[in-house]
Amino acid sequence: MKHLMLITFSILVIACNSNKKETRETSNPSIALLGTFHFGATTDYSSMDMDNFNSEKRQSEIEELVQTLKEFKPTKILLECTLKDEAFFQEAYANYVKNETQLKMDEREQIGFRLASELNHSTIHCIDYKLPVPLDSLSNFAERNMKSEFLRFLASIEKNDEDDSKILAAKSLKEYYAFKNSNEEDLKNKRQYIQETAKFVSDSTYIGIKFVSVWWERNFHIMSNIDRHIGDTDRVLVLIGGAHRAVLKDFYQSRDDIHYEEIGNYLR
Repeated sequence: MKHLMLITFSILVIACNSNKKETRETSNPSIALLGTFHFGATTDYSSMDMDNFNSEKRQSEIEELVQTLKEFKPTKILLECTLKDEAFFQEAYANYVKNETQLKMDEREQIGFRLASELNHSTIHCIDYKLPVPLDSLSNFAERNMKSEFLRFLASIEKNDEDDSKILAAKSLKEYYAFKNSNEEDLKNKRQYIQETAKFVSDSTYIGIKFVSVWWERNFHIMSNIDRHIGDTDRVLVLIGGAHRAVLKDFYQSRDDIHYEEIGNYLR
C-alpha cells in the first residue's frame, strides 16, 4: 500500500511539473511566418509566372486567405520592407484604411494591408534588412571554373519556378500557400543554399560559402528587427519571402523565449 502511494505521488509530481512547463511555453509571445512569393516586380534571380491577380477569382482567393490568417489572431503584422521605408508603408496603409487609395499588386499590400485592416490594427511594421549577396562574384567564378555545374544549377532554379507556376495556376491561393509553407518546401529552400550554392568553391576561393553566409547573416538581422516588435503578449505574423521563412523558422524553433507556431496548420 505504501509503495502504491509513493507511485501515485510521483505521478502527481510529474504531472504538475509537466503542466508548469506547458504554462511557461504558452505564456511566451508567439510568432508565425507566412512564406510568400513576390506579387510584383522583384530583384530576386528567380520569380513566379502569375496569372491576373486583379481578376475576380484571385481577388476572392486573397480574401479567403486573409480570413484564414485571421484565425491565428495576430496582434501585429510584420512586412518585408526596410526600416527606412516604414514611414512610406505606414502612410500607404493609412490611406488604404481611409479608402483614399487602391491596393497595389504587392503581397505586402494585397495580403498584409488587408489583414491588418480586418483586424483594426492602426499600424503595420517593416522588418527587412538589405545585405546584398555576392551574386556577380559567384557567377564570375562559376562561369570560369565550374561552368557545367553552374548551368545545371541555374537550370534547376528555373525548372523549380516553372513547376511552381504550374502549381499556382492549378490551385487556389490558400492551397498554394499551404503547399509552400510546408516542411518539404522549407527543406528544399535551404538545400538550394547549403547543398547547391555552397559547392562553388576552390582551394583559394570560398565564394559559394560567402554567398550562403551572407544570406544567413541577413536573416539574423531580420530576426533582430522582428524581435524589436515582439512584446510579452504578442502574436506576430511575419509576411516574408519563402527562402527567408525557411531560415527564420529554424531560428525561432530553436528558441525558448518565443513560441513558434506553424502557419501551415491554419492553411490546411
